[in-house]
Amino acid sequence: MSKAKSAYSIPGKKGKLDTHIIVVWVDNEAGVLARVVGLFSGRGYNIESLAVAEIDPKLNISRITIVTTGTPQVIQQIKLQLKKLVPVHKVADFKREDKKVIFKEMALFKIVGNNIKKAKSFKSL
Repeated sequence: MSKAKSAYSIPGKKGKLDTHIIVVWVDNEAGVLARVVGLFSGRGYNIESLAVAEIDPKLNISRITIVTTGTPQVIQQIKLQLKKLVPVHKVADFKREDKKVIFKEMALFKIVGNNIKKAKSFKSL
């Protein structure tokens, strides 16, 4: 089965496809996530990963982290259109292949068993 591609993601003469992590700081209010995701879906952009979290309850601000792939022109267009949305405070872009940016992954494990088995499991991690 072939993976469906957006017309906006086809590499052309002007650039190759790159994976970018776009971080958007927005007001934490109803409908903001729908507007951000609607911007992507309405233009045929693909969201590979999406995470949302409230970062400041006093200022009522949330952070939306989006992983997407596109040509440099498409990524630039996404950032410009995100900045035009009313509740957006800031947009940051990180290229996945950038050696200056540290990317970390985290996993959560649940270990079931007695204390001896748990100790052996922790030693093997």
